[in-house]
This record gives sequence, structure tokens and C-alpha cells, in this order.
Amino acid sequence: MKKQIEDIKPDIIHSHYSYCGIISSIASKKVPVVASLMGSDTHQSKFMKLIIKFFSDYRWAKTIVKSEDMKLRLDLKNAIVLPNGVDLDLFKPLDKKECRINLGWDLDNKYVLFASKPDKMVKNFALAQATMDRIKINSAELKIIYNIDHSQMPVYLNAANVLLLTSKWEGSPNTVKEAMACNLPVVATKVGDIEYLFRNTEGYYYTDPDPDKLAEKISFILSSNLIPNGRQRIMELELDSISIANKIIEIYEEINNINELL
Repeated sequence: MKKQIEDIKPDIIHSHYSYCGIISSIASKKVPVVASLMGSDTHQSKFMKLIIKFFSDYRWAKTIVKSEDMKLRLDLKNAIVLPNGVDLDLFKPLDKKECRINLGWDLDNKYVLFASKPDKMVKNFALAQATMDRIKINSAELKIIYNIDHSQMPVYLNAANVLLLTSKWEGSPNTVKEAMACNLPVVATKVGDIEYLFRNTEGYYYTDPDPDKLAEKISFILSSNLIPNGRQRIMELELDSISIANKIIEIYEEINNINELL
């Protein structure tokens, strides 16, 4: 990496995940490093968290976290909370019937979407299964999707009735924000910035990692005539990709301005 940095001569290095940020700082002491930390960084050992705090306080030019919860858990008082943005041109409401025909899904079923590989421990698929076992609506079916081309995700989100997120931890889950941009209702465990994202928005509910409580929320959505407007909530929070990109550019410009003064 050191040789690559010397060849490229970047003005700023933007690293994702703590390990990459640490390696980048060690490889180049002269180039300022912006480190974007992810949800998994909050579940490092106590020793590793101290290392992260040291680099954030003394080595990285800026530290970005995905939620206030991450900032508190890592004790990074100067970190900037900046979640990933959503491409609102790609993720938008589409005709549910057309999406289901496209995917070959039954037009009358109630589909609960689980958007992850079941063997990813952090996603807690066992809880999703236990939740579905408690739903008494006969037409309710769990659809498990993963390794889907990102351009096709809006079709799956618009074909479903609700997204279920049962994660043990998250930073700021992208799939949830993408579902909101498509006005797809979501039921989730209270992880990452879920509480901040949902607030009091109709059709978006979080609860404890309890299958009975999760099933109750899903059953309510499947049996109600909700008019969810998660898309409006995403726009109010300025979590579209353009707004987030502009904020990152502001961070880069601030660093460059500081360097010019030195």
C-alpha cells in the first residue's frame, strides 16, 4: 500500500472500516486519512476499540460513523455521523403487480422479505424464522434474497409487502433505507439508527428481538390498509445519495483548506 500511495500521490485517503483506516495511516503519515467506520467496528474487542479511539483522536483527519449509537459505543466524541445515502432515482415506488409478474411471484400472496444470506450470524435468520412461525396469515410467505444485482433490488422491494430486519447489530442498514425509498413497510429490531430513521412514520416499526412482537407488527401491516411514506422521511432526513455525497465533499474541502494553512 505504501508504494501505491507514493505512486498515486493522493490528497486524501478515504478508508472504510477501522482496519483499513489504521493501515492507511501507518502506510502514509503525510496524507490525511478519512476513516468511515461500519456497524461491525462497534463489536470489536475492548483493546481494539481503544486502538480505534487512539487513531480517531490523534491520527485520522476525520472519522465518520453511521449512527449516533456507533459514536456512543466507540466513545468518539469528534466523529461525524453520516449514513450512506440512497439513490432515489433507482429506489422508488414501482407497480407491485408488474414487479411480481417480472419475478414470477403469486399475485395474491403476502410476501415478507429477508434480504441477506441466512448463514450470516449478525442477520439472525433464526429470529426471522421464529417470527414467521408465529404469523397466522395463511398467505404469508418468507422470501429470502441475496446476491441480487443492485439494479434489481427495487423490483424485489416493490414486489414484497414488508421487509423484515432481525439483525443483532447494524450501523445504518442500507436495505432499510432503500425499502423506505420504495415506500415498502419495514419491521426491524432496534439496531443502529433504526429508531432515528423510523421515528413516527406510518408503516415502519421497530421492537425488541422477540418473535412474538415482530410477528405482531408484521401481521398488523399485512392486514391493514397502510399508506406508508418512507420515501418522504428519507428526503426529510436528506439521506439521498446526492445530499450525502455533497456532505462528504464538504469534509474533503475542509481537510484540504486546513492543509493549505499548514
